[in-house]
Amino acid sequence: MSDDALIVGAAAPLGARRIRSAVVLDVIWVCVTAIALLVSSRFALIDLPNQYLRTGDAPLRVWVVGLPVAALLVAVAAGLRRSARAAALATGIIAPAVAFGGSLAVSLFLNESSAFADAGVAVSLGAASIGVAMLLRWLVYHPAGVLADESRPTPRVSLAVVASGVTTGLVIVIGGVVDDGSWSSPFVFQTMLIVVVPLLIAGCGVVRTRSAMALATGAAVAQIVGVVVVRAERSSLPLDSDLVLRTGLGGIVLLGFTAGLCAIAFTHHAVDEAVTVSDDDADWRWTTTD
Repeated sequence: MSDDALIVGAAAPLGARRIRSAVVLDVIWVCVTAIALLVSSRFALIDLPNQYLRTGDAPLRVWVVGLPVAALLVAVAAGLRRSARAAALATGIIAPAVAFGGSLAVSLFLNESSAFADAGVAVSLGAASIGVAMLLRWLVYHPAGVLADESRPTPRVSLAVVASGVTTGLVIVIGGVVDDGSWSSPFVFQTMLIVVVPLLIAGCGVVRTRSAMALATGAAVAQIVGVVVVRAERSSLPLDSDLVLRTGLGGIVLLGFTAGLCAIAFTHHAVDEAVTVSDDDADWRWTTTD
């Protein structure tokens, strides 16, 4: 019997898996999510005679077209080179696109005017659901092995990454509460998706691997790029708008700081010190003479 069979809830043994490479599996998830977001960009979100909104049009196309295409290119390169860190980077790049598509779609779906929602809302929600599943799966299945002598980011820097992610999320949530002033169901669910990137960064700090730091860096930089591109195409759009994930000036500064912090965590790493037992002569230990 293999060791895998002795672990409760373990995945199928490596020899019985259809996809044996973890990198290839990560790449497939990124590609499926990116394609789903690209498809969602072609559908209208509102069904009204004089209103037309499609995420694939300017200035929103960077979220559901630009970032997914960039993630696809990085993912393909990661698959060809079998690079786990490049696959993690691709996963991070597409995270803001998931947050944007999901937050906009759920806001329209739960709005009091949801009767006028078009097919794009359902398609965007489906694409965002795939993306959220991809991100949760990555955090669950990519922790460092307990017994592996893997060089990891130092605990102090990793804790700073967690704190930075949580702080960024709080700044975005507080900014949204100040602007909106209500706790309606559209606001709550939209906010939960808007803070996907800060929560992902905090989760990467908890996982504390170099791949996790690559993912967090990619997510932070991708969100900054998305906000800058949208603002460049429509300068009148405020930085705290839902169309730029309510990032705000404070959020941009914190995301930039977090990206630098994650880059430092990626480069400063070491093998954790082994835990030594200091009470070998304790009276309670059982001996053969007892």
